[in-house]
Amino acid sequence: MRLVEKQCRRMPRHASLALTTLVAALTLTPPGRAADPRCVGTTSWSARPAGTGDAQRELATWLAARAPDELDRALLTPGEIARLNDANGARPGTWQDVVREPPRSPRAVEDELRERFAHMRPRLETGAWVEARRGSFGSALAIARDSRPVSRFQLVVTPADLRCVPESGGLFTPPMDRDFDRNRCSVLHTGELVRVDRESADGRWVYVAAGHGVGWLELPELTPPLSPAEALAYRDDGDRLVVVDDWVPTERGAFLRLGASAPIVGYDAGYYQVLVPTLDGLGDDWVRDDAAVHRGLLPLTRRNVLRLVMRRIGDPYGWGGTGGGRDCSRLLHDTFATFGLRFGRNSSVQGESGARTIDVARLSDRAKRDAIRRADADGIVFLYMPGHIMLYLGELDGTPWALSAISEYLVPCPGGGDRTVRVDRVDVTTLELGRGTERTAFIERITRLAVFGP
Repeated sequence: MRLVEKQCRRMPRHASLALTTLVAALTLTPPGRAADPRCVGTTSWSARPAGTGDAQRELATWLAARAPDELDRALLTPGEIARLNDANGARPGTWQDVVREPPRSPRAVEDELRERFAHMRPRLETGAWVEARRGSFGSALAIARDSRPVSRFQLVVTPADLRCVPESGGLFTPPMDRDFDRNRCSVLHTGELVRVDRESADGRWVYVAAGHGVGWLELPELTPPLSPAEALAYRDDGDRLVVVDDWVPTERGAFLRLGASAPIVGYDAGYYQVLVPTLDGLGDDWVRDDAAVHRGLLPLTRRNVLRLVMRRIGDPYGWGGTGGGRDCSRLLHDTFATFGLRFGRNSSVQGESGARTIDVARLSDRAKRDAIRRADADGIVFLYMPGHIMLYLGELDGTPWALSAISEYLVPCPGGGDRTVRVDRVDVTTLELGRGTERTAFIERITRLAVFGP
């Protein structure tokens, strides 16, 4: 996917003007049937996706669907995960080691910035995107042009919006839906390591590489600079506490997100003593020893994956981290970080990040289901469709199910046309959602499988 699209993008919005939508629907309406204007082009909100019941949302259901030896078999060893990370890191757009990789020259960073602006500019010139503040894109271009090269490593102290260009007002597709800011590349969580490559003339903005993506931070709260050795030690070395739930509090008032980790420096009375980033440097803090944390990386087993993802059901969807939520690629990024797997924030790249991948774009629906079933026998399977990625859960009574952070899907209207159903949460879905609509069913749109197993 292009450089600007550093996180999974949701399915294209079904949000054109009502008249345009109605005309399109009438064009597709069979003779003798009238499209219903009360349905076509409308949006409704649903507490759960169509067809999803209580059983599909229960961890016990999916644990019971597999044999115990299948649930607890390690699918990749730590050495195999390390080798897979190295192989994935060699491809553009995947997770990059911002400390160990050769430093980028100022010219290379400038070229990267020019590429991003060149990618975004035509969308604004054609009206595909609009500025929340008139002239903001030109101002962002000037900030980037006047910024100066720097090179330092720092840790994120408090969550920070990663902007694609240095502009906080936002870029949107018309009609403007502020839940989907095209200038929101991601959110950086507490404890994430960044390499700062440029700084604006007034010091307000910094351009950073965060491993899973690049972008601009506005007045971020970061630690003082770290040496490369200090940065690597904080990120990788020693006895580590891994966060396996979400919004885990520390005694000093920080919150750690799923997939974060911190060096352990002590243990006392049911609390881990860990190092956390502060504005003054690395400081001691304490985290309760309970089911929300794990000492060391989790083994990559089906049971562990299911336990993690089923906890996330009902969590809010958030494009690029909007409102503290997760989009589809961030959900997988954070979940699989607990096993030591390092992914980019791009759904198309994640769809190529398995120990092996399978191209299913030209297969029939039935052949795709067979391919998914065979892949599932070997390991964890990601289902990629352009703009979205899902975690395959398995079959219940012959019906395949998947879990993802999903914003919306379409349902057909009587007489032609479609309406939008907003879900805006992490949930379990069938692969039939969208059948009979302009987007088609999920199973029809799946083009690639990524398999994590031997």
